[in-house]
Amino acid sequence: MGYQQFTHKRATVIYDDEMLGDDCEKLFRADWLAANCGSAEVERGKAVMFSYAGHDLVFKQYHRGGLAGRVVEKSYLYSRLPNTRVWREFHMLREMRDLGLPVPRPVAARCVSMPPLAYRGALITERVPNSETLAQVLCKGPMDEPLWESLGQLIARFHQQNVYHADLNVHNILLAGADGREPSWYLIDFDKGAIRNPLSRQDADSNVARLRRSLDKELGRLPGFQFSEQDWQALEGAYRNARLEQGQNK
Repeated sequence: MGYQQFTHKRATVIYDDEMLGDDCEKLFRADWLAANCGSAEVERGKAVMFSYAGHDLVFKQYHRGGLAGRVVEKSYLYSRLPNTRVWREFHMLREMRDLGLPVPRPVAARCVSMPPLAYRGALITERVPNSETLAQVLCKGPMDEPLWESLGQLIARFHQQNVYHADLNVHNILLAGADGREPSWYLIDFDKGAIRNPLSRQDADSNVARLRRSLDKELGRLPGFQFSEQDWQALEGAYRNARLEQGQNK
């Protein structure tokens, strides 16, 4: 797998040359996305799914939240390209895939500097085929204990590799296998995440606690959402056992 990088005016683009060509900057343009994906989706700034050159892809525009986001919604303070959120997430995905972790394949990233100190960023990843979010799965019905246990083991696997997910919630966990294959888990959306060497016990526990809060929140919000204390005990028990086996629960 090779990656190419080029700069065009104020934009720097990196892309996977096994999937895209050097004309890939057009995929980041609002007019191209609107023409190919529907203008309403692009305007909302949410993840946009589209197909290009035989690949199913996902486009994500970085947006500021909170009060600052109301003023400069898509712009961030710029210091150096490697420090930008888009560049960090793109390369973090590359590193995690090299570690054999189940995350989407990074396809392209674009960072546009906006003098004097701001930038805009967008990321394109490969869509995980035949997958649904954990939220979508639980809205269809209860999940059996082995699946909860395998999810706990997956989280432990990421923590073994010192991966910190800044927002581990039911919308950033995918279950693939709707095509009849063995179900498998993926984690997505590593914006503000990091590979920390070592990952502290506090950071690992905060990831697990964040997921529990997300499950409790959606239980009271999403119609038909299925989650019980027994489910959580299966997940957390499998997670703790896996960490003990890894010799890292200290």
